[in-house]
Amino acid sequence: MARFLKNIKVKLDGRGELTIHPSGDHVATGGEGSIYRAHGTAVKLYLDSTKMSRDDMAEKIKLLSGIKHEYIVAPKGLVFDERGKVAGFYMDFVEGEPFMRLFTNDFRARQGFTDKDASILTDRMRETISFAHSFGAILVDPNELNWKAVLARNSGPEPRIIDVDSWQIARWPARAIMPSIRDWHSKDFNKLTDWFSWGVVSFQIYTGIHPYKGTLDGFERGDLERRMKANASVFSPGVRLNRAVRDFSVIPGKLLDWYVATFQNGQRSIPPSPFDKSLMTAPAVQVKHAVISGSGLLICDKIFSDKSDKAIRVFPCGVVLLESGRLIDLNTRREIGLVKSKKCEVVDAGRGWLKADYDGFKPLFSFISAANFEETELSIHLNVREILRYENRIFAVIEDGLCELVVRGALKPVMSAGNTWGATVNSITWFDGAGIQNAMGASFIIAPFGDNACAQVRVRELDGLCPISAKAGPRFISIVAVDKNGQYQKIELSFDKTYASYRVWHGQTDDPDINIAILPKGVCAAIVRDGELDVFVPATGNVSRVQDGQISTEMALTNIGDRVLYIYEGEIWSARMK
Repeated sequence: MARFLKNIKVKLDGRGELTIHPSGDHVATGGEGSIYRAHGTAVKLYLDSTKMSRDDMAEKIKLLSGIKHEYIVAPKGLVFDERGKVAGFYMDFVEGEPFMRLFTNDFRARQGFTDKDASILTDRMRETISFAHSFGAILVDPNELNWKAVLARNSGPEPRIIDVDSWQIARWPARAIMPSIRDWHSKDFNKLTDWFSWGVVSFQIYTGIHPYKGTLDGFERGDLERRMKANASVFSPGVRLNRAVRDFSVIPGKLLDWYVATFQNGQRSIPPSPFDKSLMTAPAVQVKHAVISGSGLLICDKIFSDKSDKAIRVFPCGVVLLESGRLIDLNTRREIGLVKSKKCEVVDAGRGWLKADYDGFKPLFSFISAANFEETELSIHLNVREILRYENRIFAVIEDGLCELVVRGALKPVMSAGNTWGATVNSITWFDGAGIQNAMGASFIIAPFGDNACAQVRVRELDGLCPISAKAGPRFISIVAVDKNGQYQKIELSFDKTYASYRVWHGQTDDPDINIAILPKGVCAAIVRDGELDVFVPATGNVSRVQDGQISTEMALTNIGDRVLYIYEGEIWSARMK
């Protein structure tokens, strides 16, 4: 385990000596090196100790350190080991969300990320690349893993480009690019190949799908490279996409024209700004969805609707979050409170509800009485980084692990720290009900389970993958991750009662979203394609598929207890089989 690794003493050029504690400072390990976070600084140490001298990286780092732009996380200076040899470099540490999470509908809903935010972010990406080009650099591999988004800012989302040391500049060529963003029609890397890559990533921010995915006759699913070489994009006649793909009409018209010209017609040029209104053309291309004929096997009942205020989330305790921030108790249909952030969580706390909210990045806690809906602010002496909910349990992500929060008393509610589990939180990404850790290249699942337990499980199947989304429920976790080729991999883990062992299912998917309801009784309901509902029992492997014309990937599955619900166009429905 990482916590037993020896401390690393280094010297930062212009800053002085620094001790890195791998057990707490490790952030991630990739193909070239490991990233550590220490005192607000990110330190990259190359795994190959000969790389710095072999590739003359010291001179390249010095050149790159001259790039000054707020969106570019450029090297600040060299890092020397205890023997005085150059071992890497340091830079600013960036708190931000990996871009591929913005591709998913679920994450956008939780963050309140809008189509306008998409335009702001892609325009700032465009500014970033233009600035790099003006410095004589070619990014070469600006894939979605090398961008982070800084959210919750009044001026809108901001990008941060990382992995700058891999850029092509002066006499240093670039050697690697993720195949999913590569311009296969170019023999070398240049400014236009950068813009093609920008197009692939920005298109996914708008629509949620890679421009060469979807089902198209003549191509196998996942045959990305052949589709890209053939210019067989999502704009091809006959392509079929799930309804969960965001409509292309959300893309500003002139930029949409550029996407069509680039991906379908093979033209290469500098893209327009999303805010460029000159010669604006009306969106001419709409998403073409598959048409499914109905068999009428699914019975759906509308259980909540407010035409002026759409439902966006349902919590397992029976409370629904509306677009305006209002919280409604589905049992009584009464408003019980308001939240500031759509990232909030609500759980049943006995005679009321525990509300965990955010004011910007700052977590806020309160108790809402079920008797009179009076809200009492709660405090706790913990440095809470983030909030995690698993079923009806709330956890605080703190500096050295995960701490369960407990509310006692209804008249004078008090919140206290319950069980705490140690973890290296710098290297953990938190999702819906679980965390995934990259511990020096080894992947672990951090999974609360039962009434008071939490497991840390080594999952070798996740090694080398970068998780995009995950959803955990009783004895089951579904994960979508991207591999080094840019392909989405879905991994589903079914655990025994103590989480001591698991069974795994692994396959490819086009969709970064996970649309699933995980019921306490051990049954899951999932919609992967329009027209199909999969009902399966992870413990036994039994699967049944229901085909019905009214089933759509736009139906966002959720559950209250063993009851399957879904949100469709802002209304809440229950679903059951005939």
